This record gives sequence, C-alpha cells and structure tokens, in this order.
Amino acid sequence: MTASRTVAHIAPDVLRWARESAGYSTRQAADKIGVEKWYLELVEDGGELMTLRQAESAADAYKRPLADLFLPNAPEEEPQEVQFRRLPGAPAPPWAADMQLAARTVSERQQTALEILDVLDERPPWIAVSEQFVSVARRSLAQVARRVIGVSRSEQRGWNKDQYAPFRGWREAVEALGVLVMQDGPVAVDEMRGFASIEPREVPAILVNNKDDPRARAFTIVHELGHLILARRGERVGRHTERWCEEFAGQVLMPTDWLAEEFAASGSGTALGRVQDVARAFHVTPLAAAVRVGRTGLVSRSEAGAVIGEIRGRWREDNEKDEGGGSYYVNQVARFGPGYLKLVFSALDTQAVTLPTASALLDGVKVRYFESLRAQLEGRR
Repeated sequence: MTASRTVAHIAPDVLRWARESAGYSTRQAADKIGVEKWYLELVEDGGELMTLRQAESAADAYKRPLADLFLPNAPEEEPQEVQFRRLPGAPAPPWAADMQLAARTVSERQQTALEILDVLDERPPWIAVSEQFVSVARRSLAQVARRVIGVSRSEQRGWNKDQYAPFRGWREAVEALGVLVMQDGPVAVDEMRGFASIEPREVPAILVNNKDDPRARAFTIVHELGHLILARRGERVGRHTERWCEEFAGQVLMPTDWLAEEFAASGSGTALGRVQDVARAFHVTPLAAAVRVGRTGLVSRSEAGAVIGEIRGRWREDNEKDEGGGSYYVNQVARFGPGYLKLVFSALDTQAVTLPTASALLDGVKVRYFESLRAQLEGRR
C-alpha cells in the first residue's frame, strides 16, 4: 500500500471536535482539507476512514498538532467564545473561525511565555509593576498609568519618523510592563479593533487588529491596557467597561493639561483646525482628538458634535490597511510582538529550547531565517 493510501484511525467524535473547535462548518472544512463535503460528513459519522495525508491536511486546516486527531476521545472543551468570555473587546458570539484561532493562538503564546520565564528562572514583571494600580482611586488611574508607562511629552511629540512610530512607541512602553502585544486581522475593524487576554494573569496579552489605522492601533493598546488594569484591581471587566477604557486611553494619550496647551497654541481659526493640530501633536486620529477636546470642555458640546460630524463625513473612507505587502521580517515582528520573540530567542540562547522547538514556537519560521528575524527585532536591519 502506498503512503498516500495509509489510513488514519481517527475517532469520529475527535475529528468532529477538531472541526467544531476551529469554528468551521463541514462545507468550510471540506474545502480547506480538499475533500468533498459528503465525504467529510461520512468520516465524521464513522462510515469511512481518512487517509494519513488527508488527516495531515485536516490538522493543518484546524491548526492542531496531528497527534491531537489521534486522541482516544474528544476532550471536554468549552466553545472558544465561552473559554474566552473574559476577552474585553472581542466581538459578540458566534465568532468566525479566524477569530477563534486568533484567540486560541494568543492564549497559547501567553502560556508559552510563562513557561519560558519559569525555565529561565525569571519573574514575570506584570504582577509587581501593576501593583502600582491596585490601591489607587479610579479617577487617578490614567495619571498613574502615564507615569508608570514612562512616555514623556517630548518623546511622544518626537514620533515623526513614520506613520507607525507612535504605534511602536506605545507598544514598546506597554510591553516593558510585562504585557505581550501582538497583531492579527481575524475580522474587520468595525467588528473588533483589539482585545485583552487576562489569563494567565502573570503574562497578560493584547491583540491589535492590524487592518486598523496605525494611530488607532496605538489608541487600542492603551484602551486594552485599561481593561488589564481593572482586572488586576480585581474588578469585573467586559463590555460594560468599554466606555471607561475609552476615556482612560484618551487621558493617557492626551493628558488634560497638555491637551489644553496644545489646543490653545494652535494657530487655526476654526475648531476643526485646532483639533487637527492637536491630533498631529499627540499622533492620534482627528476623531480621537475631537472626542477628547469635547469631553474636556475646550469647546462646547454642540461645537464638538459638529466637528466630529465633519470629521466623520470628510474621512469616511475605509481605514482598513493591507499589511501583507511589507517585509517578511517586519510582518513577523508585528505578528508575534517583540516581547514574545525576545523570550523565544532568550530560551534558544540559553539552550532551554532546541532550534526545532523554537521554530515550532514561532509557527514554523525556518531556522535559517532566525538571524535576519533577530536583526529586525534589534533594529539592525
């Protein structure tokens, strides 16, 4: 018998579990595996066996190790939306397959990061750093966060190198607190700009939608940091805390005193012009600047509403970006996040993991690309 006809003795309920946990219908799964829908249904009903090659295709489609398909029984596992019900910012169920995979991937990387830190005998920094937020009044959290994050006014104003500089600046500052920041585009921006993954609590993570405007991604990082801070304080988080986190992010990125100074210093004769000047000074979107200016009372409520309406009307074009055309190494750093990559390379340097293991932890990035990826990570490219 040829290898292509070697049968895979997979329990039907295990195969069905793998498909359903990935969020695919039988039609979607069959298309990805390269078989007919009726055939996949027959296999899941126990009336046929897949070939080993088809099983490998199924494992790849479901983003599961091949060994998972040979479990004796399907694991008792809650649906992805239920497992991650504490992901603030995630879209409402039912989740698309790509969203389920993104959530599972983030969680797996958090667990990997925690295990690497344990092997390296290093303490995750988040718990100690975030202690500064625990006994502070809620109204003071934005001010404390700005101090803990450590981004100065001059540093923020100096992010003029390119349109991604503000995003990189805030990502670096938040990752320094012990938070992993990753990027992916599992769904459209209007469905999800990003989410915060709270567990494991020692290594929280933020996923940012890479289809969004880079300035909006920076705002999302700080917004999701707000959720993580509330969780660290023992407060319940979810959709009911969205408005507070929106205000928190605005205050952190545009502190009230600095905002008033920038608004007053604008030479524009219109409220819209001043808002645009503020947006450029703080490297945020005009809409974020307009909302913040309105909430601080620098203009009347009606004037703020008019400016916001004009901004939305003038810049109604689709802000979603195609991130697929950049450098391979730039895209890899964006996808995994510098914090996660540094941990994997540290484990490799100390021989805590082997080259093949490091490749697996990086979703199959080939070993021959490691040095170039390091160079990109360290700014040597």
